[in-house]
Amino acid sequence: MAANNVTPLDPVARHRSEELRRKVFAGTLSMLTTEDWDAMMSRAETRVYRYNEVILRQDVVGEALFIVADGEVRVEREGTTRSAQLARLGPGSVFGEMSLLDQAGASASVIADGKVEVVCLDSEGLIGLVRGDAGFAARFFQSLATTLSRRLRATNELILGRF
Repeated sequence: MAANNVTPLDPVARHRSEELRRKVFAGTLSMLTTEDWDAMMSRAETRVYRYNEVILRQDVVGEALFIVADGEVRVEREGTTRSAQLARLGPGSVFGEMSLLDQAGASASVIADGKVEVVCLDSEGLIGLVRGDAGFAARFFQSLATTLSRRLRATNELILGRF
């Protein structure tokens, strides 16, 4: 699935991944180990998107787990009569996990809000890690469950604020 906006993770990117790892470990994937991170990055690639470029489209089944390395993205949900911005995500944030996990269409679109660099771990790479290391699988899924719980709580607050 090579595209013109995809490059392999080079040594400079790997060095920068240390800073990104600290941000990710502080948030979304907090239960992973440094070894887990290294295993993920060995299977990852970097993608660059321009302003307003759609990274993940609502209702389309996701192909990967994305980590924002640089820049910001908007998470937007299209309704029948209007769209709503649900969140803004910056460096260290993860998206695409729901669609990747349940193989259902993405619940919202994720759009570059300026130049954005993401680290992308495709489903094949992630499944290989999960199946090959039960410890990684447990830490990864517990991290995602915690993240999804936080996001659900934030959404509940957003909804309650509208009443």
